[in-house]
Amino acid sequence: MSGPRPTPLVEVRGGTEPTAVETAAVVAQAVALGARADLVAATLVALRDARESVAVATASPTSFGGRLAGDAPLRATTGWDVHAVPFWSPEVRAARAAALEAFDLAIGVAQEQERDLRDLASRLHRAVRVYDDADAAATAAWQDLGLLVAGGLSPVGAATAGVVGILAVGAVGALHSLLEGRPSVYRVVTTWESLHPATIRALSRAIGVLDVDRPWYRLPTVGNGASVLRGLSQPLRDRFLRDPEVRLVDPSYDLPTPTDVRSALGAVAALETDSTLSIQRIVKADGTPTWVVAIPGTQPFNLRSVFNMTSNYQLMDDDPAVRAQADSARAVLDAMRQAGIGPDDDVVLVGHSQGGMIASTVAAATAGTYTVRHVVTAGSPVAGHALPPGVKGTHLETQGEGVSDLDGAENRATPDRVTVTGTFMSPGGGPSLELPHSVHYHQEVLDAAIEVGDRGLEEHLTDVERLLDGEAEEPLVYEARLVPDPDTTFCIGDVAVPRSLTPPWAPGTPFPGTPGVPLPGVPSPGPPSPGLPGFPTTGGSGAGDLTAPGPDGAADDEAR
Repeated sequence: MSGPRPTPLVEVRGGTEPTAVETAAVVAQAVALGARADLVAATLVALRDARESVAVATASPTSFGGRLAGDAPLRATTGWDVHAVPFWSPEVRAARAAALEAFDLAIGVAQEQERDLRDLASRLHRAVRVYDDADAAATAAWQDLGLLVAGGLSPVGAATAGVVGILAVGAVGALHSLLEGRPSVYRVVTTWESLHPATIRALSRAIGVLDVDRPWYRLPTVGNGASVLRGLSQPLRDRFLRDPEVRLVDPSYDLPTPTDVRSALGAVAALETDSTLSIQRIVKADGTPTWVVAIPGTQPFNLRSVFNMTSNYQLMDDDPAVRAQADSARAVLDAMRQAGIGPDDDVVLVGHSQGGMIASTVAAATAGTYTVRHVVTAGSPVAGHALPPGVKGTHLETQGEGVSDLDGAENRATPDRVTVTGTFMSPGGGPSLELPHSVHYHQEVLDAAIEVGDRGLEEHLTDVERLLDGEAEEPLVYEARLVPDPDTTFCIGDVAVPRSLTPPWAPGTPFPGTPGVPLPGVPSPGPPSPGLPGFPTTGGSGAGDLTAPGPDGAADDEAR
């Protein structure tokens, strides 16, 4: 792996200036129309001011004469006494009315032109978004059809064909790197990255058919597949108490002060190994605060961490209410409450990998509760996560790392959502020899995109910098962990050890996921359960259930 890594190639989608050749000219015309509308709006303001001035100045001879000079000089030079003629003659009144009517007509025409220009610009922007979405959908459809044919028209066969294709081509890539003297096992993943989304969709259809809550007539989605996997991991999650423990801790490391997107991601990188998140208050020049919430990614080897695989599966669910009840999302919401974030305070959510999914979920779940202004994600599969109106999203992704492709789709390109995708190449050419998923890879992608230049991205970066421009206070670091259930589990450090070595499901019972057997932790129809004030809930039981503590609450407190 000798030699410096080349600068990543970048593509920017979304914002006010998509880079696709087919749509750039259309967007440029839309932007030009918007600029013309701004000029017309400025002219409209000037016309209204002029009309007001004429109306006031010519209201009467007295007011008109007073505009020219004082009474005495005016009488001495012109012989006109402004007080002797209190009213205009009919001819003058008619001329004044005609002048004001002309102003009104010009103002009405300017208003109509501004409205038409803005409407046309908006239609062009919508047309570009529809085209981009249709183009992505067509590409996905062709890939899905190819895998289906290769798999013998079977969903399981299509999934198998995708996995085998990626592994086979990846093995060739790994062998090639070995022959070049730069052996890299990561080439197995990075070599055929373009097939990742289609393979994820195929796997989701093969697995998601087991989701008992899916209507029989609906094609299984990535969310259905994630729901099945969550049901299989739920027995391990059930060895812990329902509510995670979130407490303020003293960090043993320094966190960079976030002043822009890059440094905010740096704050996330410092949290990657401690099952912690940070919240920092920045007071802007006008005295109003911005809170920056930095959220780390998955920590699969720490069983007590809320940033676990069960949370991953739950955050990929199709239902936003189910996502909001993931352990990691609830922990972040609890930390935000403890930090004292006000309902009118500006909030910027920054997350890497699972942290980006949490950020998007929290933004959607707290609409009307917190004022989230911007969501920044790095390496996060958030194509299925809609952001509330008025919330901007800046998404950084890298080709070949696999994680951001787990949603099986591209992020939508809209003025409020910008996605920067970077492709890393090896020093000698070819796919990356490394797995470009860590935060620093996404920071490099951001740097390369800034150097290339894109107005939509620049607008988003400027928005974040504006929100973070102020005096930063000391960051608050919160530790979020699952609490072992004393009846089933004990801990040796961070390792949760079951008291019984029997499988999580009783021997002799059907395996979870068997048709007709409900999956543990997957919500099933039933009476809704009460949840956190202001947040949605779902029926059923399990980790996602936000029911209030029952009579055994004392035992829970003792376990903590």
